[in-house]
Amino acid sequence: MKKTGLLFLTLCICACASFSSKDPVSDTYYVMAGGSDRYNGLSTETPFRSLFKALVMAAAGPVKTITVIGRLDLGSEQSTNTNRVFIIQGTGKDQILIRGMSRGDEPAVLSAEESGRRVILVKGTVNIRLENIEISGGSTPDEGGGLGIGAGASVTLGPGSVVRNNRAGGLGGGVVVVPGGTLFVEGGRIHDNFSTAMGGGVAVVGESSVLVIRDGEISNNHAQGGGGIAIRQGSAFTLFGGIIHDNTADLAGGGVVLNQAGVFTMEGGIIRGNRSSGSGGGVALVEQGNILVKAGEIHGNRAMEHGGGIASDHSGTINIQGGYISANRASSQGGAIFTAGAFVKSGGTIYGSEVPEDQANISALGAAIFAYRGEGLYKIREQSAGESLILDASADDGWILEVPRQAEEE
Repeated sequence: MKKTGLLFLTLCICACASFSSKDPVSDTYYVMAGGSDRYNGLSTETPFRSLFKALVMAAAGPVKTITVIGRLDLGSEQSTNTNRVFIIQGTGKDQILIRGMSRGDEPAVLSAEESGRRVILVKGTVNIRLENIEISGGSTPDEGGGLGIGAGASVTLGPGSVVRNNRAGGLGGGVVVVPGGTLFVEGGRIHDNFSTAMGGGVAVVGESSVLVIRDGEISNNHAQGGGGIAIRQGSAFTLFGGIIHDNTADLAGGGVVLNQAGVFTMEGGIIRGNRSSGSGGGVALVEQGNILVKAGEIHGNRAMEHGGGIASDHSGTINIQGGYISANRASSQGGAIFTAGAFVKSGGTIYGSEVPEDQANISALGAAIFAYRGEGLYKIREQSAGESLILDASADDGWILEVPRQAEEE
């Protein structure tokens, strides 16, 4: 009888444990304005109020996905920091996905509108991926109006992620990446941002900072230099795919500007339809910039001065190994390329003026390439696209180079 009683008691305890009120199983934490940080965040009926709370929970446990429902802003986050609305820090090396879900007709947005602050600061050991969510309304007198990425932090802009309508008084109207930070663009869009300095869309600063674009769009951004992207102080930018288009610069680099030893490697993708009121409609290299083109297309860019496609000062290096450079315009010199520095061409296609208008590079001097070394001007024609041409800073004269279409087709 004792054994029977003990067995019955054990079964009751097990049953009670089985049916006790546990947190529901979920693969995501939910965040929504009107929620509460006292909730468990594991359902749409019990969402957290703040993104901060969801990040703390995701960092500490097995659930590594956060779903933002509708719009979050200063009211929902209740941040007392006067420089930013949202902060992501110290979440560890494991990637956390922040994805958006619409709330009725309201899309998922992380907003700093009317706050006079940056939208998000990301710093420390962090690995964040954003999908189907917008970052907008940021405004700061400093750097990175929409998104600031600090040392040790990695941010990926995945499909459906958007950084738009942000402003900065310093570098990076949309995004700034400081030394030690990394930004991957894998289907995201950075558009309609503004900087009074450099990098209307993105500014990347410092030898250990990195920008990699595999897919996505950088468009309709504006700055003094680097309307789309600014690569500075030894930072590195690699373009594998996607498009950089219709960005504008007041001084140099409508699409991209490199200065202070910035490095740009073009493995693919398109730089198209960008404009500069000065030099380098597509790309400008200033103060020891370095560009290597292996593939991709630089097409239809315009400079009001020189270098419709690419412009380089005396300290810059241009190395063309592949790709297509066509239909660019410069008012003065170098429809496709203006270089006053080192230039190497061992492949690729750079059209001159003797081709159909929709492919021809056009300029007052040097439809294809204008390489400046002094007052002397000579016309040089390559015999084949694979023949290497090297013009370095030791030369005394200047060259105008045009590549006829038939040479490229042989």
